[in-house]
Amino acid sequence: MSASQTPFNNQKQSFAERIRRIGLGIIAPHTTIEELGLARHAQLLNAISLALMIAFGLDLMSRPRSTVIFYFLLGISAVSFLLGKSKFPRAGTLVFSIGFISATYLSLFLGVASNYLTSVLALVPFALIISSALTSRKIFVRLAIFATLLTILAPYYSKTKILPGNVPEAGGIIFFMGVILYGVTVFRSSIEQTRLEEINTINKELRENKTNLEEHVEERTRLLAEVNQQNQERAKRLLTISEISQDISANVEKQTGDLLAHIARSISEKLGFYHVGIFLLDENREYAVLRAANSQGGQHMLERHHQLKVGGTGIVGYVSQGGRPRIALDTGSDAVFFNNPDLPKTRSEIALPLKYGTKVIGVLDVQSTLSSAFKEEDVNILGTLSNQIALIISNGLTAETQRHALPSISAIKSTDRKQKQSGYYYLPDGTISTALPANSPILEKALESGETEVLAQPSRGNPPALAVPVKFRDQVIGIIHIQATEETRKWTEDEVAMVQSIADRTAFSLENARLFEETTRRAEQEETIARVTTQIGSSSDFSRILQTTIQELGQALGVSRSFIQLGTPSKNGNEDKSKN
Repeated sequence: MSASQTPFNNQKQSFAERIRRIGLGIIAPHTTIEELGLARHAQLLNAISLALMIAFGLDLMSRPRSTVIFYFLLGISAVSFLLGKSKFPRAGTLVFSIGFISATYLSLFLGVASNYLTSVLALVPFALIISSALTSRKIFVRLAIFATLLTILAPYYSKTKILPGNVPEAGGIIFFMGVILYGVTVFRSSIEQTRLEEINTINKELRENKTNLEEHVEERTRLLAEVNQQNQERAKRLLTISEISQDISANVEKQTGDLLAHIARSISEKLGFYHVGIFLLDENREYAVLRAANSQGGQHMLERHHQLKVGGTGIVGYVSQGGRPRIALDTGSDAVFFNNPDLPKTRSEIALPLKYGTKVIGVLDVQSTLSSAFKEEDVNILGTLSNQIALIISNGLTAETQRHALPSISAIKSTDRKQKQSGYYYLPDGTISTALPANSPILEKALESGETEVLAQPSRGNPPALAVPVKFRDQVIGIIHIQATEETRKWTEDEVAMVQSIADRTAFSLENARLFEETTRRAEQEETIARVTTQIGSSSDFSRILQTTIQELGQALGVSRSFIQLGTPSKNGNEDKSKN
């Protein structure tokens, strides 16, 4: 097919499609009919009625011998078509069936029929076939009986000549045709009923699947909304934890007691908890003593020096002994929870251990007025705070030791007199190396006062300089000495403040490094002790135990000789001993 023929074919198809749509629109049932079977019956009735109207109209144009029957049939077709287009298509089917059956016997009664047998067999079977397709079985049976009776009784009213034997023949044909059509109708109804049941079953399954799918979508949507809400809450809580951590870092210079009280208030205010308490273990590690709290009940507990026995009743006692977090989702039913009259509104509680290394030094106790307010993820979130608090507490608890361990002002001055401590210096060419601090009045003055000293009026050999003490908890542990390359250099307030801030952060970092080294050293010592103890405990022989002890000690300490004996050494030195 050439390309030039395509537009014509498209036009032809388009015209045929328009004709088809117009035809379907003409025979379409009323828009209010929703039942599918009734709508199809109405559409079929409209199509047959419309076709017969056209046929009878054309017959009338040919001027038949008897026009009465044609006008009657044309009227019946028109009425049936109009009823089929209305809300009452069943009435249209009844009018069509009765009208066409009656038309045959009317022609016999008027004597316009040319032949009895031909008239009966021409229209009555057609009417019965249409009735069997469009009406119910009860109506069809009545119409078939009606047609059979009129056929048999024709000799009593017909003005058309009836030949002998025509009545039984016509009556038998109409009767048996009715029986056959009734059987076909029953069979078709059975098939339609089976199909309808299958369709109903499929529709039911589809509805159930749709309902299940909708429920599944709703459930997934709900779960997604819950997850999003949990993520938002978790992100918000993490942001709040970060703010609390920054607040703690900004107030780290406070005394330990004041800082712990500030931490308790900050956690309660920013996270919205009813009570926040910080417990520390006493020297004998027998009791967890409340050291800070935010609530009014907590203040009463502080006034009477509230303490809980380690391993005793309550989740604080449980956590202080086990070193593992504990959540009481419902304080009324949790057997470990201890009902505290100072905190009557508590409905749920979480306690986290404050650990320095592997050692428990206290407990962070958080309580809420809401039941099941804490989740497992809160253990990780609040655990960040508990670790930071533990570090701060450890620093505070070792403050007294630090005063002896860290060099004081007098110690630095005494050390300067006895021996020079080494430091580091930086030159403009990028060189960094160790060096002994230079003797300078500005250094002596800064060490003596513990305050920043600025040399604003340089003299010969003494260029403009800054001396900033490095302090941790008001303890001078070092000095930063900066000299300008230009004698006309003027130190600005921003420059001085920057050096002071760097000095403060340097002190804090040095302390953290010292604590880390100390923790590592303690961990190594504990590991060595555990290893040696394991080796010793693996034997039950006296000699083997003694030999293992001095061997492990010698290897651990790296000594040239180690000695152990049982009993007191004799004067002559001839004691039993074991050497390594």
